[in-house]
Amino acid sequence: MQIHVARNSAQLGIFTPEEIIAGMQSGRFHAADLAWREGMQAWTPLGDWPEFRVTGAPASPGAAMAATPAAETTIPWEQGKSLGSFFATVRLAIVNPAGLASGRYAFGDWLAFCYVALAISLPFQAVRLAIAPDPNVAFGEFLQGLSFEWAQPVAEQMLKAPPAPLGLTIASTIGGLAFAPLMYALCALPHWVGQRVFRIPVSVERTVAATLLASGALILLMAPFQLLAFNVGMQLLLSCLFLIPAAIVYFRGFGAATGVSPWKQFGISCFVWFVLFCCCCVAPIMLFAGVFTKALSP
Repeated sequence: MQIHVARNSAQLGIFTPEEIIAGMQSGRFHAADLAWREGMQAWTPLGDWPEFRVTGAPASPGAAMAATPAAETTIPWEQGKSLGSFFATVRLAIVNPAGLASGRYAFGDWLAFCYVALAISLPFQAVRLAIAPDPNVAFGEFLQGLSFEWAQPVAEQMLKAPPAPLGLTIASTIGGLAFAPLMYALCALPHWVGQRVFRIPVSVERTVAATLLASGALILLMAPFQLLAFNVGMQLLLSCLFLIPAAIVYFRGFGAATGVSPWKQFGISCFVWFVLFCCCCVAPIMLFAGVFTKALSP
């Protein structure tokens, strides 16, 4: 039986009953900590669980935190902000994501983490802008090499299009990097709704922070691929090859940070984006088709 434990709206991790009993005896957990397991309707203080009524367990958060530092975060980025802690956290997310369960996951910490990842990717972006041809030209030449009839007119249009001004390209790239973490945070909100639909009690802040953590790790891992911008075919091939490994890295880190199985989080993500696709794409198309058909009918 796996039990989720939280304190002050921050999850401490997932533990077995034996680990919780030992933690309450040592002072790591206290009676006021909230706990939840599958099948329960709501989070309940550990002191209200019959199996965890341990004599001498601290009753207040202040007493528990003073009694033991074990409940403190073990995530390097939350222990101190530096490049060393940044890379150590990325390594933790990839090699040992279970170590992410102890985090506090304050929104500001992980927004900064994502911006650091983007800042590290900037040199790769700069090299891409310097050595890669105009994106329209690169993609047009790629389409021109295909044998599909539909691709040729599209390729001709793209090759005839005037190149975008370099200043505009640089400004759009920097602007995109500046707003990217905020977009990641915004995209985490539908996922939080999906968690609530499936009755998984993870807070909004933790869901958003976990999204920023996993996104930041992926940004760092995928930054070198910016250097392949001159070869569209190679980019597409490597994107297909690394799609599954990237998804594994993302959902392992995201699942560990939220205290939920990566498979469950993957399923929730598929559900959420399927619903959004149906609501934002399929439904408007069907509505437009119905109105258009009705307008043409005698």
